[in-house]
Amino acid sequence: MSTRELPRPSGPHIVGSDICEINDASRTSHILSQERGRKIIIKFWYPANPSAVHDCEREQLWEQLRTESNIPGFAKLVLRRAMKTETNSYRRAPYAANFRAPRVLIYNHGLISFASENTMLMEHLASQGYTVVSLQHKEQLAELQALKRKLPKQEKREQDLLQKQIQAATCNERAELSRRYFEIASSANHIVSARTGDVEHVVKSLKTLLGSLSAFGDARDPEILGALGLSLGGAVATEYSKQNNDISCAVNIDGGIYGEMLDVPITCPYLMLYSQQNCDSNGLSLTTNGNAWIRNETIPDTKHLNFHDVASIYPILSLLKIVGKANPADVLQRRNQLISDFVSNVETAGT
Repeated sequence: MSTRELPRPSGPHIVGSDICEINDASRTSHILSQERGRKIIIKFWYPANPSAVHDCEREQLWEQLRTESNIPGFAKLVLRRAMKTETNSYRRAPYAANFRAPRVLIYNHGLISFASENTMLMEHLASQGYTVVSLQHKEQLAELQALKRKLPKQEKREQDLLQKQIQAATCNERAELSRRYFEIASSANHIVSARTGDVEHVVKSLKTLLGSLSAFGDARDPEILGALGLSLGGAVATEYSKQNNDISCAVNIDGGIYGEMLDVPITCPYLMLYSQQNCDSNGLSLTTNGNAWIRNETIPDTKHLNFHDVASIYPILSLLKIVGKANPADVLQRRNQLISDFVSNVETAGT
């Protein structure tokens, strides 16, 4: 892949992007904080009006990190190459003229990450006509550090032991060990519950929020189709789908089933996308109810980080064996197609 430009998404629509921040004044800044106001960064990708993009600049990859105060200087240096890459997203381009109301997919990132971590997936979905709304809790690092400090030593030892057993387990053993780990992972479970609350707040505010962004014009009646996420974000998407029976689907990209609703069944069509490293880890933690069904897909020769855009942007990760043997660009293309086909099929079945 060129270091200067992302591959073009395959859909027929030009992609626009925007970003904003909101504050949920009803909650504290993070789980263990006394300060009021939970700040959420929201990034949008959407089908844009092709006749209007000539007045808009193309966005640089992960450019929000340039002003992110929580990113160490060394990390920014490492990411400099990525942030010189040009995306296919046009900043604040007008929403597609005469296009239908936004069909929204809510994206949730990993444990400590950022809203645009998987820009290639976001652009792919937007080029297919979807509006992707990606959430980032601004105090995520402070929240995690506070929870770690409060974690009892015995619980930490038990979690560390189970993690080692999971890493050494066969595919058949992994589901049972993972189920036990999800039950005792208190910090992750609290974070998933809180981030599910973030999704609830954003969804309730979305109509007003879109109305405040000039790019969306009169596109004021969004339809929430589904939730998706990578890693811990997959758990957030799962928890949100369990709490909201009116969404059409959920997509979990190699994430565990953390949260406070482990025993509650899935109630909508659900795509579970595994790396080979984590295959079937949720086999004993996902059950269905009503018309729900689960589609399991495992991409061979992959590790967890293969599902993050960074795997394709930094080829050295393959040499260091941080990602699997599969071609990183091919894995991301396969990821993108599996997800968009799944969402499209769910939409078609529901009409």
